[in-house]
Amino acid sequence: MPTERDLEEVARSREARLQTIINDLVREGGRSQPEVVEALTRAIEAEGLGSRPEPWLDAVADEIAQGNAYIVSAHAAEVTDVPRPSTDVPSETID
Repeated sequence: MPTERDLEEVARSREARLQTIINDLVREGGRSQPEVVEALTRAIEAEGLGSRPEPWLDAVADEIAQGNAYIVSAHAAEVTDVPRPSTDVPSETID
């Protein structure tokens, strides 16, 4: 039976994989929001990460289409190479 630590590691791995997908789409650029939703959905499914709610996909795609990476989690941002935003985004930590 998996321990709590095992489950946490699985969740962190999934977050990092999702962040990598987002980072790659930001770097590719040049897509409209609807095109990003489609590409994001396909990439998430291809990675076996399950489906995401439509509002989440829309919000993330909005950021990607503007050249900004949506940050999945602090851990995912630490272990992946998140591209710098193309727009000025204030930095704040929410606990």
